[in-house]
Amino acid sequence: MDKNIPLELYKIFCTVVKTGNMSAAAKELYISQPAVSMSIRQLEERLGAPLLIRTTKGVRTTPEGAVLYEYLDQALGLIKTAESKYMEMVNLKTGEIKIGASDTVIQNFLMPYLEKFNSENNNINIKVTNKTTYESLRLLKSGDVDICFVNLPIAEDEDLEIIPCITVNDCLVGGSKFKDLSKGIDIKDINSYPILLLEDLSNSRRYIDSYAQKNGIVLKPIIELGSSDLLLEFAKINLGLTFAIKEFAKNQIDNEILFEIPLNPPIPSRSIGIVKLKNVALSHAAQKFADILIKNNSTK
Repeated sequence: MDKNIPLELYKIFCTVVKTGNMSAAAKELYISQPAVSMSIRQLEERLGAPLLIRTTKGVRTTPEGAVLYEYLDQALGLIKTAESKYMEMVNLKTGEIKIGASDTVIQNFLMPYLEKFNSENNNINIKVTNKTTYESLRLLKSGDVDICFVNLPIAEDEDLEIIPCITVNDCLVGGSKFKDLSKGIDIKDINSYPILLLEDLSNSRRYIDSYAQKNGIVLKPIIELGSSDLLLEFAKINLGLTFAIKEFAKNQIDNEILFEIPLNPPIPSRSIGIVKLKNVALSHAAQKFADILIKNNSTK
C-alpha cells in the first residue's frame, strides 16, 4: 500500500461520503465532477481496495470504506479545529503571555502597558511572575516564561537576545534627618551613614555594589531587604540612606520627606530591557506585547 497519500484525497473522499454523490461533493469542493471521480479512483488504487459502491442514486461506502471514513472524519475534524485554534491565536482571539519581572519593574514600568494590552486584547491570558532579574532569566531558560523585563546590564549569554528599553538613573536618597546632605556627598564618605540596600540577589544591588567598588568602597548596609518600596519607607522614617531609581521614585523625592543626595562621582545610567531566547519564536500575543514595548521605549 502507498502510504504517501495526499491529505487532499482523504478530504475529497470524506466529502463524497458526507454528500452522498460525486456532483454534490464537486460543488462543495469547487472542483469538477470528473476531478472528484478521478481522485476517488486514485485513492482506491493506492489503498488497494474499493471504498465506494456507485449506484444510480449516488454512492455508499463499502465496509472497508465505512471504517476508513469513521476515522478520517475524526482526524479531519481535529485538523480543522487545530487550524481554527491557530488562527484564533494569530488574530489574538486567544493565547497567553508569560512574563518574568521584578516588582519594581512591574509597578513602575510594565503596569500601564499591561493595563492597555489587556483592555484591547481581553481574550489573552497574561501571567506575570514576580522574580529578581536572575530568577526571571532562569525561568526564561526553563521555558516557564516567554519574555523577561530586567535590570541591565546582565552577563553576556549566547542563548539570550537582549533589547535595552528605557534608560534609568540610580540616586541616593534620605529622609528629613539627612536633609543637610542634599548638597551632596562623596562616595568615599557613604559608610559614615547608615545604609539600607536591596538583598544581594538583586541585579540593582549588584550594580550599586559594582559602582561603589570601582570607586574603592565596599558598601556596608545595616539593613538588606527584597523590596525597593519598603526601603523608601524606611528611608522616610530616617532609618538610613538608600538608593532608588530616580524615574520611578520622582513623586516621592524632594517632597519635604525624602531628599535626593547627589553623589560624587555620579552613578552611571543603566537600562531596563527585554530579554528573550535567541532562535525561539514567541507566540503572536507575546511578540505583539514585546513589539509595543520596543516601539515605545527602545533606546537604540
